[in-house]
Amino acid sequence: MSMQDEDQDQLSTEEQQLTPSIQAQLRQGRKAARDLEARNVRDAQREKMDAVVAAGVPNHPARDVVFKDYDGPMDADSIKAFAEKFGIVAAPEPVTAAPTAEEIAAQRAILNAGGGAPAASGDVDLAVALRNAKSQREVMAIVEQVAGNPGFHNRDGLIGVMPEPI
Repeated sequence: MSMQDEDQDQLSTEEQQLTPSIQAQLRQGRKAARDLEARNVRDAQREKMDAVVAAGVPNHPARDVVFKDYDGPMDADSIKAFAEKFGIVAAPEPVTAAPTAEEIAAQRAILNAGGGAPAASGDVDLAVALRNAKSQREVMAIVEQVAGNPGFHNRDGLIGVMPEPI
């Protein structure tokens, strides 16, 4: 029995007048109350950590320290907002609108200046077109439309052509 338990088990003068069996029951009741209080604290901490984990807060070294004294609502949004303050959870990226026509034109100018501009193909979405092609001949026509004369190239130029489709 610890020193603190002994101090809490000290009976008042009035309680010392009770029979020894009642004094023992009183001590047992006080011990049971302390044990219940400790269990309730542990359960509350366990529920808090379960809510933190359920909210998607990763297992970060600072997580336990940050949430030790957290007393806010146990809903996922509140927990995530609290974790964002400490950098445990990344703040959601702001939603940006689609690029404007001026931005697209500026990007094309930059690509053209660097030589990395896409082929002038009328902005054909190559992946979609190839995915929707029904035959090898259609695939070759799409590739020729996008890349011009497909073939094998080296630094000196064209050294071979693609074989005819079967």
